[in-house]
Amino acid sequence: MSQLFKNKIAILLLFLSLSFLICYKLAISNTLALRKEYISLKQEEKLLKDIPQQLIFFSKKEKYLDSMLQKLNLNNTSMENNLLRVINSEAAKNNLKVIDFNPPNRFAQDGSSLTTYDFKLRGGYAPIIETVYVIESQSTFGEVIHLNFTKEKNYRTGKNYLEAKVLVQNIE
Repeated sequence: MSQLFKNKIAILLLFLSLSFLICYKLAISNTLALRKEYISLKQEEKLLKDIPQQLIFFSKKEKYLDSMLQKLNLNNTSMENNLLRVINSEAAKNNLKVIDFNPPNRFAQDGSSLTTYDFKLRGGYAPIIETVYVIESQSTFGEVIHLNFTKEKNYRTGKNYLEAKVLVQNIE
């Protein structure tokens, strides 16, 4: 009888472990997978709840940066940048140096505005004249209203050089 009892216990343990395995496959593993999916969805929900706040933050930041750009008047710099690009390319062609390029002076009167660009070139007379000619005639930056040549001497090297102060005025 003890052998029969031992066999019954072994069969019972076998069926019990088999039933645990079947329960795990059918119910518990699905529950664990669904729990993982639930946790990931909760994290996504937290991220999605933050989106309106982030959108408000970024729109405020955009408005602030736009106001800063308007204060600095950086929305009209394309003309200035193009002029500087042309001056630099012509200076490189004619072996000149751009010594100074000041911010433009703007003056508004009777619905029109005058913009004056001020820069200095250093080099020979003919290359400076060629560069000024290209700026005035072959581009739409305006007219040269002032051209002042000064002969300077570098006392360290003992060499003389020519500097030209150029004023270009554009009427808008």
